[in-house]
Amino acid sequence: MKRALVKHLSLSLLISSGFALSSMVAVAPQAEAKRLVVTKKVTITDRVQELSGRIDKSQKANELTLDEANDLRKKITKINEKIDKCQAKNAGALSYKDQNSVEKDLNKVSEKLLHCQLAKRVAKPGH
Repeated sequence: MKRALVKHLSLSLLISSGFALSSMVAVAPQAEAKRLVVTKKVTITDRVQELSGRIDKSQKANELTLDEANDLRKKITKINEKIDKCQAKNAGALSYKDQNSVEKDLNKVSEKLLHCQLAKRVAKPGH
């Protein structure tokens, strides 16, 4: 009888400690999620500056040729002109349609930048 009682108590302790541990583990992702929600929202202007910086760094690291870097810079300049034109048309703000259009253009520039960088990485030396 004592043996059955010991088994029952040890099983109860094991289960309760398991619940306590799982509740502690469940709290950690929630805390992490709350921390991520508080982060600053990335604006179009931030993306333009970030892409311009990446272009400069890639050129300095010889991941882009001068022509590729100049082409990407021209595209960034055109995007800035498009932003200015859309803002002038809409009282200094971008409409949702214009925001989506600019974001698509920025995505194209980002993809081209990555494509050029990766092409340099896989290029065979001496060919």
